[in-house]
Amino acid sequence: MTVHIQEPKKELIMAIKSISFDLDDTLWPLMPTILEAEKSSRNWIEKHFPGALNSLSRETSMLLRDELMREDPSIINRLSELRHKIFFKAGLRSGYSKKESAIMADNAFEIFFKGRNQVTFYDGVIETLDLLKKTYSLGVITNGNADLEMIGIAEYFDYILSPVELNAHKPDPKMFLAVLEETGLEPQEICHIGDHPINDVQASYDCGLKTIWFKEDENSPDIELPVPQFSDWRKLPKLLKEI
Repeated sequence: MTVHIQEPKKELIMAIKSISFDLDDTLWPLMPTILEAEKSSRNWIEKHFPGALNSLSRETSMLLRDELMREDPSIINRLSELRHKIFFKAGLRSGYSKKESAIMADNAFEIFFKGRNQVTFYDGVIETLDLLKKTYSLGVITNGNADLEMIGIAEYFDYILSPVELNAHKPDPKMFLAVLEETGLEPQEICHIGDHPINDVQASYDCGLKTIWFKEDENSPDIELPVPQFSDWRKLPKLLKEI
């Protein structure tokens, strides 16, 4: 009697067909951009509505933000609306009329949003996107409100998934499952790249996507996941071929 020993099945390795990217602190550093945008909007308010400045200190703005979120928790998924309402409420709290507060909010937000989209890319980002676009479908999964048309890189991406459209934000699995619906691909055919250890790395890994961690500071703490990481954007194309 011949005994046939069945070989263990090899795990199917699927080639990456699409890459999704986080934006803020992955393609560019966020905080310097936000601080400059806030400075520009405050300068305009100081000139045209000086009485509102005290209501727009960092501490008071956070209190207004918390108040608006208590009124409507889902507004955290609509950051532009949240910022605009903070300006409006600050105007009202400072004694301006609804009409004056609306004018202030419209103009201050326009100035802020323009500045918010004047980003400075990490070294190698644009060259790398140019290269990757030739081989992969590229997309975005972001918790932020960056405008890729204003920034000038919308042409690189085949899909953009944000909290406004999905009424959810990372690490909610809904954000990553939406990529599967958008692309029609299997999880292992998609690689997500982002900087946040929970919102990007852990969340995409838990959804079955291949994951690469953009870790700008190589000395920051590691997480216990078997995922590759990089800090130099020029090394990403080679890294993608190795996972």
